[in-house]
Amino acid sequence: MSTTYKVLESDTDFLIAALSQSKVSVWYSEEPDPIGNLMDYGGIVEGDTPDSIKIVGARFIRERFEFRAYIK
Repeated sequence: MSTTYKVLESDTDFLIAALSQSKVSVWYSEEPDPIGNLMDYGGIVEGDTPDSIKIVGARFIRERFEFRAYIK
Protein backbone atom coordinates (compact mmCIF):
# COMPACT_ATOMS: atom_id res chain seq x y z
CA MET A 1 0.00 0.00 0.00
CA SER A 2 1.49 3.35 -1.00
CA THR A 3 0.97 6.57 0.88
CA THR A 4 -0.41 9.47 -1.09
CA TYR A 5 0.82 12.95 -0.29
CA LYS A 6 0.73 16.48 -1.64
CA VAL A 7 3.74 18.79 -1.55
CA LEU A 8 2.67 22.05 0.09
CA GLU A 9 4.00 25.17 -1.61
CA SER A 10 1.56 28.08 -1.45
CA ASP A 11 -0.02 29.91 1.48
CA THR A 12 -3.33 28.37 0.42
CA ASP A 13 -1.84 24.85 0.58
CA PHE A 14 -0.69 25.45 4.17
CA LEU A 15 -4.02 27.00 5.18
CA ILE A 16 -5.97 24.03 3.79
CA ALA A 17 -3.62 21.59 5.56
CA ALA A 18 -4.08 23.45 8.85
CA LEU A 19 -7.87 23.67 8.57
CA SER A 20 -8.24 20.03 7.55
CA GLN A 21 -5.84 18.95 10.35
CA SER A 22 -3.71 17.00 7.86
CA LYS A 23 -0.47 15.51 9.12
CA VAL A 24 2.47 17.27 7.49
CA SER A 25 6.01 15.87 7.44
CA VAL A 26 9.21 17.80 6.78
CA TRP A 27 11.72 16.63 4.14
CA TYR A 28 15.15 17.76 3.00
CA SER A 29 16.56 17.00 -0.42
CA GLU A 30 19.85 17.72 -2.12
CA GLU A 31 20.42 17.27 -5.82
CA PRO A 32 20.40 14.64 -7.32
CA ASP A 33 18.37 12.81 -4.61
CA PRO A 34 14.76 12.96 -5.90
CA ILE A 35 13.21 11.28 -2.84
CA GLY A 36 14.80 13.32 -0.08
CA ASN A 37 15.37 12.59 3.58
CA LEU A 38 12.73 12.69 6.26
CA MET A 39 13.77 15.40 8.75
CA ASP A 40 10.73 15.39 11.02
CA TYR A 41 7.59 13.28 11.19
CA GLY A 42 5.80 16.55 11.82
CA GLY A 43 2.16 16.88 12.68
CA ILE A 44 -0.51 19.54 12.29
CA VAL A 45 0.41 22.98 10.90
CA GLU A 46 0.06 25.47 13.77
CA GLY A 47 1.04 28.61 11.89
CA ASP A 48 2.91 30.04 8.97
CA THR A 49 4.73 33.17 7.90
CA PRO A 50 6.21 34.08 4.52
CA ASP A 51 9.51 32.58 5.75
CA SER A 52 8.61 29.65 8.00
CA ILE A 53 6.07 27.00 8.94
CA LYS A 54 5.26 26.08 12.55
CA ILE A 55 4.53 22.40 13.14
CA VAL A 56 4.17 20.94 16.65
CA GLY A 57 5.94 23.94 18.20
CA ALA A 58 8.96 23.88 15.86
CA ARG A 59 9.62 26.36 13.06
CA PHE A 60 10.97 25.21 9.70
CA ILE A 61 12.32 27.54 7.01
CA ARG A 62 10.21 27.29 3.84
CA GLU A 63 13.16 27.65 1.45
CA ARG A 64 15.16 24.82 3.01
CA PHE A 65 12.54 22.12 3.37
CA GLU A 66 9.75 20.37 1.51
CA PHE A 67 6.46 19.90 3.34
CA ARG A 68 4.28 16.90 2.53
CA ALA A 69 0.66 16.59 3.63
CA TYR A 70 -0.66 13.05 3.78
CA ILE A 71 -3.96 12.48 2.03
CA LYS A 72 -6.41 10.08 3.63
